[in-house]
Amino acid sequence: FGMTSLTAAINILPNSYGRIRQMGLMPERGVRFRQVTVEERNGVLTLLPTAAPGSPGTVGKRGKRTLRSFAIPHIPHDDVVLPEEVQGIRAFGSEDATQAIAGVLADHLEAMREKHAITLEYLRMGALKGVILDSDGSTLYDLYAEFGITPKTVNFQLGTATTDVKKKCLEIKRHIEDNLRGEIMTGIHVLVSGEFFD
Repeated sequence: FGMTSLTAAINILPNSYGRIRQMGLMPERGVRFRQVTVEERNGVLTLLPTAAPGSPGTVGKRGKRTLRSFAIPHIPHDDVVLPEEVQGIRAFGSEDATQAIAGVLADHLEAMREKHAITLEYLRMGALKGVILDSDGSTLYDLYAEFGITPKTVNFQLGTATTDVKKKCLEIKRHIEDNLRGEIMTGIHVLVSGEFFD
């Protein structure tokens, strides 16, 4: 019989964001090197003019090829199990068992895995926004500058009652359609903040 009885153990875990991973927008593919290269071949579509029979034809034009290299950031993270985390410490959720080193090690590895997962999600969100930031807020890559794209900003003016929200949405849709660069789309999915919905 003990002075206190443990009735419940609560492990408060931080949010584990993973919406972009769930959507499959950026599937993972391992590489063997510390750098990746993206090659772009810009096709040229030209309207062909009519000409009289027997006249010379127009000469085909080839698209330009552009090569871009990106260094893969190295994101190391180390942890250590200290003796005071194991020695004489009661196991989590237990009234009489002591902490085992394997349990502490598993907890540390799980925390490390979660830190890497949230870091990867943060980098993916940066890629979707066009500017990939490091954890300190410094820029790793500005994808707009790398690929020569001018970002488009649409002010929805949701605080104004007379705003035509449908027209604003169509403005975004038209901009995407005009800038597909040879890709096709089947729809638009937009990720917005809670403040946008408010």
